[in-house]
This record gives sequence, structure tokens and C-alpha cells, in this order.
Amino acid sequence: MLGPILLALLSTLPGATNAAPADTRLNDIRFVDPQKGWAVGDRGVVLRTEDGGRRWQPQNSGVDCTLSSVWFHNEQVGVAAGGFSHPYTHAGSGVVLFTGDGGQTWTHNPNLQLPTLRRIGFFDGGHGWAIGCRSAMFVGGVFATDDGGQSWRPQPGVNSTGFLAGDFLDSRRGAVVGRNGSLAFSLVGELESARADAAELRGLTAARLLSPSYGWLVGEGGLAQLFSLQNVAVSSPELPKAARHFDFAALAVRGPKCWIAGSPGTRVFYTPDAGKTWNIFDTGSVVPLRAMTFVDDQHGFAAGELGVILATADGGQTWQRQRGGGSRAALLAIFTEPGDVPLELISRLAGNDGYLTAVETLGRRDIEIAPRDDVPALDRLHEAVVRVGGSATSAAWQFPLRQAGLRVNSREIVAAWDGIHAGRGLDALQARIVRQIRVWRPEAIVTHDARREDDDPAVALVHQAVVQAVAQAAEATAFPDQLADAGLKPWQVKRVFATMSPGARGTCDLTTSQYMPSLGRSAAEAAADPRGLLDDGYSPSPETLAFRSLAGGADGELNRRDFLGGLGLAPGGEARRTTTPSSAERGDLLQRIAVKRRHVQAILGLAERGTFSPEQLLAQLDDLTRDLDPESAGQIVYQLADQYYRGGRWPAAAETFQSLIQRYPHHAITPRAAEWLLQYHASGEAALRERCDPSRLTRRFERAVAMGKEIERTRFERSVEPAVRFPLAAAYRGLTQTREAEKLYQSQTRDSGDGWWACAQSELRSSDAAAKGRTSTLKPRLTCARAEAKPRLDGVLDDPVWKKASPSPLQSAQHDDGDWPSAVMMAHDDEFLYLAIRCQAKAGDGKRAEESDDKTAGPSRRPRDGDLSAHDRVEVFLDIDRDYFTYYRLAIDDRGWTNDGCWGDSTWNPAWFVASRRERGEWTAEAAIPLAELVGRSIRPGDVWAVGVQRVVPGVGFQSWSTPAAVVALPDGFGQLVFE
Repeated sequence: MLGPILLALLSTLPGATNAAPADTRLNDIRFVDPQKGWAVGDRGVVLRTEDGGRRWQPQNSGVDCTLSSVWFHNEQVGVAAGGFSHPYTHAGSGVVLFTGDGGQTWTHNPNLQLPTLRRIGFFDGGHGWAIGCRSAMFVGGVFATDDGGQSWRPQPGVNSTGFLAGDFLDSRRGAVVGRNGSLAFSLVGELESARADAAELRGLTAARLLSPSYGWLVGEGGLAQLFSLQNVAVSSPELPKAARHFDFAALAVRGPKCWIAGSPGTRVFYTPDAGKTWNIFDTGSVVPLRAMTFVDDQHGFAAGELGVILATADGGQTWQRQRGGGSRAALLAIFTEPGDVPLELISRLAGNDGYLTAVETLGRRDIEIAPRDDVPALDRLHEAVVRVGGSATSAAWQFPLRQAGLRVNSREIVAAWDGIHAGRGLDALQARIVRQIRVWRPEAIVTHDARREDDDPAVALVHQAVVQAVAQAAEATAFPDQLADAGLKPWQVKRVFATMSPGARGTCDLTTSQYMPSLGRSAAEAAADPRGLLDDGYSPSPETLAFRSLAGGADGELNRRDFLGGLGLAPGGEARRTTTPSSAERGDLLQRIAVKRRHVQAILGLAERGTFSPEQLLAQLDDLTRDLDPESAGQIVYQLADQYYRGGRWPAAAETFQSLIQRYPHHAITPRAAEWLLQYHASGEAALRERCDPSRLTRRFERAVAMGKEIERTRFERSVEPAVRFPLAAAYRGLTQTREAEKLYQSQTRDSGDGWWACAQSELRSSDAAAKGRTSTLKPRLTCARAEAKPRLDGVLDDPVWKKASPSPLQSAQHDDGDWPSAVMMAHDDEFLYLAIRCQAKAGDGKRAEESDDKTAGPSRRPRDGDLSAHDRVEVFLDIDRDYFTYYRLAIDDRGWTNDGCWGDSTWNPAWFVASRRERGEWTAEAAIPLAELVGRSIRPGDVWAVGVQRVVPGVGFQSWSTPAAVVALPDGFGQLVFE
């Protein structure tokens, strides 16, 4: 058997113990005097110099995660901080490293329950501060220490989605900054929210304060502002016009002197008098800069992408390059969103072949719907790209998109961008892409294929912009200000490729299961966990990724069947690192394992198509995973369990998830399996879905409680997540242990004011109100009236029950629905739950506003689980036990077509009845859902379910009855359905 040999080899896989490549991004730099300094970066990199940067020596940090900040009290005692994201959960863990010998040895406390950290600083040897992401335990992301960083406490005040940077003068006075111009300040030790109004969509990336209350904030889009803590005022000094071409990230301040730099890394902006006058200094380098420090008024250092470090000895007037792992990228990947990036391709070209790779994303969906993950998607994308061998990522701030699923057309997308860019949204997009090409100077570009236009118009816009930008980047007459003001130069891209749909054949394809000798694994294996940083669960890579060559590159036709071959990029050169293949013995072993994994994936594909029964595969689980490494084996087991779950075979899914937990307790995906099992056993919907005998409910709830305790014991940081606490509380309520449930709700209410806080408060108030004979109104309430007579299902809504009921309006958070209002009503009797819908179509909304030839959609024309994605539709979510994670979904569109599901399982097909009518620009619908399909019994007066109701009008907008809400349901926004 291969198992013991494989386990011995796992510790030597590339990336686990090998030195980080020289092109690893540097995130911070600090000097204690002109000679002694440190820089930290991705992959756990720590560099030290003792001769003013003439030589930089790597130090062994003992970690391979991102280090974002470094602080030294003196030449011996220092602290570094950073962290890493967890695949599939999108949570992060902070890392704090300590040294007492100048970095010769670093130690860290693994018991610190901190989120990912971005900045750290100290006032003296004991007292300091840290800034980072949020987490379920710490929603603010700002911390203080009194013991040199051995322990940390959260700073009171604002809740956030995580800050990017900040600075403190002492334990009471400071400022923290983040995306979308977010700003919080502290005058008395408690943070208060503010806003840098001029920032608009721009993120604030760095802050520096000087005593007594003066400082600078800088950010994207050439943003630089003066900040006063004394009167909490922000002002914007007039910068040179060249600043508009830069995204600032590096900042150094000494009294009235200030130095600012960023991307491109070509220029340093300097003011000697607090912004009254400015000088612009050339760096001689294009690579983006991320950090800067000045030891005195003359000696300064800057660090950034591709491991570059620059130094000046004349106050920034001239700069010399001290180190770097390259000066440009061989490949630039340009995509709309993080999930579009082909990680398998990057693992092949960057991780295996050593080509330096940069990734640019252009769209952002964090404006309409606030980010909900602990670690933002852009940070997780960077981690994913680094893990597969890439070097750099960046994201445009100025091209917001509506939430996914609205199917907004390209005209409306451009109109929104025009509103930001004075009517020149597409020009701004072109300028951004041309700038990035000139910054990274790639040999090849990979981007979207225009053939996805019907699915996502933003993709087509990006595709077209990239093709045009490739030609423009090479022309000195295109965007000449980038050349004159930003110091960039024209650049000719040799090759351009577009990703194609799964199953297509292109001019240049990648077989993801092919073994890669330098990585010791296939592209699919290399990308699996990094893909988990972007996705909620494991999904295998396609067998083949297809790419087609696009016109526009300067290379000959013969070379367009290869991404980068034949371009003369030598290993160890300006755009390619040196790689080392695996040994022959080790490579042969790992290649055999890759073949085994490929065969197992093929078997799972057959199983998904029904070739094998669940019992057959479960019985063969040992054979399926034998000789696979634990990472691959855990992914296989999860994939099998997920197939059972999506296919409605929940008992088989539960057995397989339980096997995953037992076999691979430390696997990155195991927390997802544990949470699924907790939710499954606690769920009233799941119990009814399986026609569970009422006498067995107690046993299900007990299993849920046991799983909750196991999660708390083994993964305490996950036990405080709403995904655990609310289903666990529902299980305790099912066991009539209301006090235990209340403890969970009370712990949730202590820390935040978000949707989950409202859910917990609502449960507590409902419990208290019931005890005192009162009602709770914290959550919106939809009254479900008692129907004295059954309504006739004809879509007319003229029955007595609807005349008596009060319509509940659905509203748009964008306040753009004045001419397309909608409302719902609900009622019940002993057999059915009734639903009434009335929706006005938006004027001029094409075919959706036209009357049908026959006014009703007859049952014979209505398919089971029809595709409603392109139609005006209303969706109702029913959570009968208020666990806020498992619920029914019932959808009806303007044709009267329906679609339904239970907890993500589309095979749930309840027998329910719908009639609809459409005329004079309005459509209505009535539905009757048997209570036997939902709760298995008659309704009792005073019963309360959680409910969400929303309307999606493709190409127009979104409405909801309660908030927060989104096209993808947000259960923490559900209100209460109260039965009369």
C-alpha cells in the first residue's frame, strides 16, 4: 500500500517547507535606524537587513500565511501580524509572531482567537493596537493589548465588515479606515463611525497620525486627505493632477512632511508643508508599492509587489532598487469577479512553470448588498492566487454592479458607470485596463469569452474592453496622460486568450487532471482548496478548461496554441521564476495518486447520473479513498455527501458527512460537514421532508445538540457562528430546554447590531412577550388571516378572505419602484396555507408587460420546477421552526409557472396549486399549499414562522418585504409570519 509512504512525503510538498519565491509580495516594511530593518509579506516572508538594504536576508517565520504588518520596538524585540482564510467558511484566523532576538527566531501563540489582522502597532513595550477583519466573536475588528500582544481585547464601538488600516496615538485616540470611504475615530477609547465623504466608492488604504491630533488618510483613485482628531474633520488638499492615475497604498509621515505612493509604483508624491505644495519624484520602477517608511527626513524605504524594495537617501528625490523577484508579469488575468478566475490555469503556468502572474478584477457587487463574509472576497482571491503560485492581485474600485441574478442589461450597467464617471463609464473602463497592461507589461492576457453575453452582460463589456485595451496599450496616442503624468510606457501584448464554456473545445486547452512535476499534483488538485476560499463547498474542476485565441495580440498565428511557450521567457528572468521538478521516485508516486483521483472523480460523475446507488458507493468508500492523500480523500467524501444532499438523499448524505468527520477531523472542509449535520438534525423541514415519526424527533434534536457541543469542543471559533447557534437553539427549543436556547440568543445579541442580532433579539422578546401576554414587534410581522371559506383559485383576488386581509407591500431598497409596486397577502384554514400576489409590471418593460392571449396559465402548460430566472417572479421562504438556515422556497412568476425547493434540494416537489392572471400591465396569482406538505398538522392560533418574501424583476430591480434581502435569500432578514 502507498499510504505510509505518502504520509511521509506530505510534509515535503512544495509550499510547505520550501523557501518562498523572491517575487512574493511584501506588505509592510519598518526600520529602527538607517541600517536595521525588516519587511514582511505573503507566504510568511520575513526579510532583514543590517546594512541599510544592500543585502536582505530571509528569516524563518515558522508560518506560510500572509504577514501584513511588522513592528519593532528596538533592534531585538519585534512583532509581526497577519493571518489566513479558511476554505469553504470564508472566515479568517489571525497570526501574531514575536521575536526577542532580532528575528532569528519567531514564535506565536496558536490559542489567540483573533480574526485576520492587517495592521499592528505599539505605544510602548506593552501597550498596543491591532486592526483587522471582523469575525463572529469580534465584529469590530479593532483590538488593544496591555501585555505586548500576548492577549488582546476588542475595542468598543462600531461594528464593521473589517477595516484595512489605521493608526493610534495612544490607547484613547486613533482612527481606522476601510473600503467605500469607511472611517471610524476614537477620542475617548471608544470608536465612532464617520465618513470620508470625498472617498465615494474609493477605499481608504493607509492612515498615519501625529501628536497631538493630525494625520493623513490615503486611498484609491488618488485619494489623499488630512484628518484632525481634534474636531473630527477631514479636508482634501489639492494634489497634482497626476494623482488621479494612482491608487495610493504606501504612506509615510514625518511632521509636515508626507510621502505617498501606490500603483503604479512609478511616482512618489511628496509634500514638505502638509499638502500646501507638492513635488513628484520618479522611482525608476513600475511595480506597485504597498508600504513605505522613513527613518529620518532623508532615508526612506518602500516595498511592494514582486518582492520589490526601493531605497532613498535624499528625502525621496531619487530611488534605488535593492531587491525584487521580477519586474513584470508574464500573464495578466482580467476578469469581472473573483469566482471567474481560472485558478487551474494559474497553477499550471505560475505554480508549475514559474511564469509570474497577476490578476485584475473589474466588477464589484459590495455596494447594493454589503459583504457578509468575515474575510472580503478580494482578500480571499489574493490568497487563492498565491496558493496556486500567482504573484499579485488588484481590483478596480470604480465599476459597481447590481447584485447577481437581476440580469441587468449592458445599457443599464454602463449608465450606472456613466453616473460615476461624468458620462464616460466605458472610457474609464478602457483607461483602467490600459493602465494595468502598462503596469504589468504581460506577454499574454486571459479574459472572458464574449459568448457569455446572454448570461452576464458585464462579462461581454469586459471582454470587449480588454480586446480594445490590448491595441490601445501599445499606442502612445492612447491615454497619453498615463505616459506623461504616471510615467508609464506603451506595451504590446503578444497573445490574448478567452475562457470558454465547460465542454467546449478551444485553440489552447488545459487538462486539469494532468500531473504537474514541479507541483507534484494536478492542476485540479492544486486549485481545490484555493477554490474553496471563493466557494462555499467543494466542487471538482472540469476535466478540461478550454481557451480560444483572440485577435489583437502581436504574436504569430503559429504560437497561439500555446499560452507562453516560445516567447523567450527564461527561468530566473524578469517575468519567470525558477522551478524545481519533483524527484523521480516522488514524482512517480504522486503521479499514480493523481491517476487514482482521476478515476475516482469519473466514478462520482457516473454516480451523479444514477449509474450507482447510494448504498453501493457508501459500501465502497474505503476503496474509493484508499491510497489518496487526506486532502484529496476528504474532498472526495465531501463531494459524494454533497451529491446525496442535492439529490434529496439526506440520510445517505448524513451518513457520508459523519464518515468525513470521523475519518478526516482536521480537514479544511470538515467544519462544513459538521454544520450541515447540526442543521439537518435540528431542522423541522428536514424531519417532515423525510416523514420522520414524531416519536423520533427527540432523538434528532439530541443529535443536533451533541453535534453543537462537538463543534464547540473542536472548533470553538465556528461554534459562535449564526450557522451553529440558531439551529442549535431551535434544537433546544424542540427539547423544551428554552433556557439553553435563550443563552444562545443572548450571546448573539451582545456583539452586533446586524440582521442576526435582530433575529436573536426577536426570539428573546417573543419568549418574554409570550410569558407576559404581549407581542413583540422587533421583526416585521405578516399576519396570516383565518379563512372562513376557501378562496377560489382563479387569480382574480376577489374572495372574501382577500378583501379582509391587509396587503403587505414589497419595496426596493433603491427606491426605484414607484411605477412597479407589488404586495402579498397570506391566509390559512385547517388544510391549506393560501398566498395572494399582486404585481404591477414596470412601464415599457417589454414582453413582460404585454397581456397574454389567454389570461391564465393553465396547469397543462406549466412544467414542474420551470426555469423562472428570466421572468418577473415572487419568492416566498417559509421557516417553520425559526432556525433561520433550513426553509422551504416557493416561487411563482408572471406566467404562473412555479419552482420550489427545500433547504437547497430542488427534488422536493410538494403538491400545491396555483392560478395566475395577467392583464393591463398587472399580474396576480393565488396559491394553496397543503399544510401537510409544510408542517404535517393544522395551524394553531398564535403559531409563528419565520418568513421572507421578495420579488425579482430581471433587468428592472428587486423588492422585498423585509430587510436585509437579496436575490440569493438572506434568512437573517426574514420577518415573522403570525397565524390568527
